[in-house]
Amino acid sequence: VGKVLPCGFCGRSGLPECMIRIKVVANGPPSLEMKCINHFIFKYKFADKGSKNTPCRNVPIRCTLCHPVLPPEPGKLSRKIIPTFIVIWRYNMVEHVLSHHQEYSVPGHREAGAALPAEVWESMRLTDLEQTAA
Repeated sequence: VGKVLPCGFCGRSGLPECMIRIKVVANGPPSLEMKCINHFIFKYKFADKGSKNTPCRNVPIRCTLCHPVLPPEPGKLSRKIIPTFIVIWRYNMVEHVLSHHQEYSVPGHREAGAALPAEVWESMRLTDLEQTAA
């Protein structure tokens, strides 16, 4: 397994094909684009919740510190350009915040800095089930 932001499918680090992007289409929900050779289709909604039998919730999430709002911008009804955003695997968010958002503290990792917005902390924190299973 790679040491820096490993891919959630293959575990390798730094490969462009392992980058996951959210594609924001003009009419409809955002979709994930991934090119990892080991990627597989999964039910995002179920994987994001986890369960007693499958506590892992390592899914790609949008860093709202990097991308606070997905287009269209408030007040706009359409998207002229279809943007894509790189997303981060949930289990890589601590490392992402530590390296890309040094102005924020991360409980248990860096105490100095501003408190993380509640939405960001909730998106990246591990549940009790995940911690017990680890």
